[in-house]
Amino acid sequence: MAGPHGLTRQSGPSAQDGNNNLGPYLNRVVWSLAALSGLFLGLRVYCKLLRRRQLWWDDHFLIASWVALVVSVAMQSAAVARGLGIRNLYTMGILDAESVTAVSLYSICAGFGSILATCWSKISFAISLLRISTGRMRWFIWFIILSVNLVFASNGAIQWAQCWPVQKRWYWDMEGSCFDSSIIQNYNTFVAAFSGLMDILLALLPWKIIWTVAINKREKLGALVAMSAGVIAGLMAFLKIKTLYVIGDDNATTVDLFIFGTAEPATAIMAASIPILRTLIRREPQPKPAQFIELADSRRKTTRPPALEPPSDGDGETQQSAEESWTKVSHLEQARVRGYGDRGV
Repeated sequence: MAGPHGLTRQSGPSAQDGNNNLGPYLNRVVWSLAALSGLFLGLRVYCKLLRRRQLWWDDHFLIASWVALVVSVAMQSAAVARGLGIRNLYTMGILDAESVTAVSLYSICAGFGSILATCWSKISFAISLLRISTGRMRWFIWFIILSVNLVFASNGAIQWAQCWPVQKRWYWDMEGSCFDSSIIQNYNTFVAAFSGLMDILLALLPWKIIWTVAINKREKLGALVAMSAGVIAGLMAFLKIKTLYVIGDDNATTVDLFIFGTAEPATAIMAASIPILRTLIRREPQPKPAQFIELADSRRKTTRPPALEPPSDGDGETQQSAEESWTKVSHLEQARVRGYGDRGV
């Protein structure tokens, strides 16, 4: 994050000119991203409750990620209300010391909320993959979860502790010392690249897991495409690297940095929700046990000989085969229900 003097850009003759105030533009973009990701998340929860499935840890982490995202967006709006986004903010002496402090503090809180949202969205999707993985793949996913926690925890700590005393982060006239801006910029570049790489890895892992599952090709490709949408979040992370030059630059605005910092967790939340939303567009739901009974009964009625004629041996075998098939279906249905209950799906 840039300091308060990194919230401006040399441009235009008047700070009151609408072309020089990027604050409203920032508000429109980040709140649209928060609303769209909230819609996807709400539909994900609705689909699970509709199918009478309990919310599991991946759902809880995703909900926490969206809450952190909304807090971050709210802090950005609070900073915009105090002057964030206005060009030539300091060179023209528009803000007083109190507003400068407020903009700085709100910006720090917004950046911290974005870090939490990004971290928890990745953990959520990784937990979802744990439920369908085995063996070495499962250990590798645990490694991703651990490394994501360590990297983003350090990033969040540096967000606050890059100056000493900590209050110097928003009271710039206070005596103290801060890390060199090049150190902060380089570390944030590493975190953004790491974040993008993890998004791409998590998006590609389902291909190895699902490709060997015995389902029809169309269903398999649909599931793979749905679970690979996280590549878009990785793209947002790499695009954010181009905006990190504003750190330590007194003549740059952080609006673009905030936009991509919000877009990354927002797209990750949407990507993690898409696989569940596939249930809304399925045209042919799986038949229930009762439907199997009706189907077998109707087939027996249409193929049954006249009542005065004794049933042949073939008819008896057909009836016995239908009963055996239904018994197998019932056992599979009961096993699936027990499995969903044990996993909390």
